[in-house]
Amino acid sequence: MTVYNDLINILFKLPDGRSLEEYFKNILLLTKISEGDLQTGITFPASGIKKYSSYDEIIVDFKPTSQIALEAYSIFAQKNNSQTPSQVKYLIVAEQKSKESVKVALDRAKAADGKFAKIVPTSRTAADIAALAEWCLLNDRFCDFVVTNAADVEAIVNGGNNYAYAIFRKNANEAVASAVASTSTCGKFGSKFGSAQFTELKGVSAEAYTGEEISNMKAKNIAFYTNVSPIDGGETENFGYNWVIGSKMLGGELRQREMIKHYIKKSIGLMALEFFNQKPLYDETGNNLLLTMAEKRFRSFQTYNLVIPTTGEQIGFELKVTPIRVGKNSIMNTDIEAYQAKQYKLSGYYYDAIVGEKVDFTFTVDPSDEEVSQILGGDGE
Repeated sequence: MTVYNDLINILFKLPDGRSLEEYFKNILLLTKISEGDLQTGITFPASGIKKYSSYDEIIVDFKPTSQIALEAYSIFAQKNNSQTPSQVKYLIVAEQKSKESVKVALDRAKAADGKFAKIVPTSRTAADIAALAEWCLLNDRFCDFVVTNAADVEAIVNGGNNYAYAIFRKNANEAVASAVASTSTCGKFGSKFGSAQFTELKGVSAEAYTGEEISNMKAKNIAFYTNVSPIDGGETENFGYNWVIGSKMLGGELRQREMIKHYIKKSIGLMALEFFNQKPLYDETGNNLLLTMAEKRFRSFQTYNLVIPTTGEQIGFELKVTPIRVGKNSIMNTDIEAYQAKQYKLSGYYYDAIVGEKVDFTFTVDPSDEEVSQILGGDGE
């Protein structure tokens, strides 16, 4: 049994359709659960994880006054938001058990069900937020969380973590981060629905901030939810809009752009699995198949407004494969180790539709244990 055969066996276990949609439409809520949170006679599963598809399902298990229910209400309420309708499919509640670290709880949740691109915590403590942001950085997931003290995220900002998005709230119990997370569970991040910036949240009230507070939050890339009006003073809300202000991850990159990059990376990984499922020949025939599949995938990125369109005046993307045996620059003549491992090399560039920035990339399509792990994310299970 070769590694290649192992890869094919994994492929046949993938669900029909092999769509990334559910991955991007699920939110994981990390929380500690007390007896007082649960409805009478309800016991949360010993596995520490359970999926819910509606708020009504949540309050079968949890009291409406619990923080868990408040977060869930904020998540599911955005489905009916006329400005930014959520497409969230499941809320995965993951329990952080007594004396258990954030890392251990998230590792267990991921092992049980890894179909979530985004995490929201009920905890507001600086240590838990820092641990969550670090876990997301290492595990290729995003997190949205409430900050009640701007100083709590200074280390995350200084560390350049672009997986963490913070939104300020004076009231720690407000579920504003859950609402923000929900509004961007659209599955495609090139549309207006993929951005938190200028989004009106359903069921969340706006807060007023001083100029100094706003400057401090912007300096730390912290978002906030407030009323924006051209007229100063009290009773002027009807002249403006309640909006999320803040488009950056704590590390400084645009939130929507980071999600687009993540989507493209995961989508190309899925394409690589589909490519190997064709049992390609390791020659120019296989190379041409890979290039055709990649070009089709990037045209879909243009359809979803992730990559700028190709017109007579601009090129949205350009792809090429390195020849395997043909010419002095072929893999056979320049990288014998890659040739013996039957690696394909795809490279090129695309222009991000959000900021119009050119992104160069090289993707080694490699039927090895290491590449399978990278494609599937994490441990490859």
